[in-house]
Amino acid sequence: MNKEEMKEKLDILNAKMKDLGDKTRDAIDTVKIKGLYAKDKMDEMLTETKGNVNAAMENYRIFSERAKSKASSELLKAQMNIDVAKKELEAKKEAHDKASMEAYIEELTDYAAACIELSILASEEAKLATLEAIAAEKEYDEKYGSKE
Repeated sequence: MNKEEMKEKLDILNAKMKDLGDKTRDAIDTVKIKGLYAKDKMDEMLTETKGNVNAAMENYRIFSERAKSKASSELLKAQMNIDVAKKELEAKKEAHDKASMEAYIEELTDYAAACIELSILASEEAKLATLEAIAAEKEYDEKYGSKE
């Protein structure tokens, strides 16, 4: 192979390398542009999702406050009923005649019902606390990323 043939082959290789470089730049530019569009779309979706999450969290907060208020009120009523029932029970325990025993039995039944009501309210309070913990964990994950 002479000098001129070698130069021709090198020129052909050089042209092919230049063409490859041009095509590679075009492909990189296309990927960059598509990446920017995808980023914009993801940012838009993220903003919408954050808005939805914030609205849901606000609705949950309002619901939670209402439920806590109601649960606290009911818990207080139940506790007052239990206190009254306990005092009445102490007085009834000393009586042994039939009428007193019947009333004593009725008071014990009322006391048991009040205890059941109190345990139901406590269970509802536990559910609320669990929901609040889940919501706080979700908020944590959104702000700081998953704990794992």
